[in-house]
Amino acid sequence: MKSMRRRDFLKSTLAASAVSVVPFNILKAGPSPNSKLNIAGIGIGMQGSSNAEYLAGTDNVIALCDVDQAWHKKQIQKRKNLHGIKLWTDYRVMFDKLGKQIDAVLIATPEHNHYTIATAAIRRGYHVYCQKPLCHTVNEVRLLTEEAKKHKNVVTQMGNQGHSGTSSAMLRDWGQANSVGPIREVHAYSRKNYWIDKPIATGCTVPDTLDWNLYLNRAEEIPFSTSYMNREWIRYSHFSGAVGDMAAHIFDPAYYALDLRIPLSVRADVNTPAYPGSLPRSGVITWEFAARGKMPPVTLKYYLGEDIEFPYPKHLEPGRREITSGSVMVGEHASIMAGSHSQGGRIIPESVMKETPRPPEVAFRCKGRTHFDNWTLACKGEDTAMSNFEYAGPLSEIIVLGDIALLHPGRTLKWDSKNMKITNDEEANKSLFMRRLAPRDHLNWC
Repeated sequence: MKSMRRRDFLKSTLAASAVSVVPFNILKAGPSPNSKLNIAGIGIGMQGSSNAEYLAGTDNVIALCDVDQAWHKKQIQKRKNLHGIKLWTDYRVMFDKLGKQIDAVLIATPEHNHYTIATAAIRRGYHVYCQKPLCHTVNEVRLLTEEAKKHKNVVTQMGNQGHSGTSSAMLRDWGQANSVGPIREVHAYSRKNYWIDKPIATGCTVPDTLDWNLYLNRAEEIPFSTSYMNREWIRYSHFSGAVGDMAAHIFDPAYYALDLRIPLSVRADVNTPAYPGSLPRSGVITWEFAARGKMPPVTLKYYLGEDIEFPYPKHLEPGRREITSGSVMVGEHASIMAGSHSQGGRIIPESVMKETPRPPEVAFRCKGRTHFDNWTLACKGEDTAMSNFEYAGPLSEIIVLGDIALLHPGRTLKWDSKNMKITNDEEANKSLFMRRLAPRDHLNWC
């Protein structure tokens, strides 16, 4: 909750700003096929500027917010439909000043900011699109998921784009129909991994165009370093986790098709330990899941990084192109293979694909052409958000548990989901990725 001190400060010191777009405010007006959302974008760097550019082509982007003015300016240079939109530095100030003129919020900041910004938006009744992974810690995932559940009129969406596609729906149809026999193993693959093996630059001066305090948000106070700038933050565990960058796209087919939710344990095996402040350059992470209804227990293995061997998928014919980004759900007599973002779903071998009858369409087919369209239409009451936080929360929790395992390799960590606790390893249970050790919540971020 915001403090009275900050509210009084805002009322007494901030000048009113003009907004050139006539506010629609979808929450009051209700759905209309001709209406457009008024959207505020927060975190307008590489990903955020691209996302905001797309949304500006379908709806009204009325405000942009970024703590780094220079980085923001560089990223929107070639995005003409974002030119002239007022830039704010503090999302809380923007929310207070624009109030009900905002219908929805796009969040594309570093992931350590997701929880506080999304929570602040949801409490104001703004619809939220938040890039993946949902949060930086297990605790934040839980808190944000519960916050979204409290606000039934708020439409939420995590940015695992492939989940809204027709291939994603078909993958679930196959999984639910037992098309390849019982599935007990899932192998997931990604060569793409962010890591670092260089010391953090020290003695750096905060540039005039950056608000370092706002950049840190609730994260523990650390000195500014140029090492963290211009998306390099993704290499450092204080702000991000190695698993989250691609796993939200790569795990989703199995998570969706097989109803994977709560792992029993997680383990990481790595060849080279992480450099201080980062995560390992590569490793194999293994999650174990219990039986779900008629579905048997599942072992999910994630092969992550460039310098490890990827096993050739069972049931894939010799000579076929190996998979380097995607997943294989290994069934009893065949497998379901999908690329990253749930694309190109196939049953392998090809002979079984040709013989397998089309299963009943049990998966929801959304109206939106893209994941963004799915969200904006859902905000207007014309579709159902495919990756709302209730769906995305447990997926994000699986991902963050993988980050914890990478920092404590060679140990099978047993997970008590109900009590949000690793029961057999106190060191791992106190990991940065479990919960912020000293969050700066007294600064009223949400």
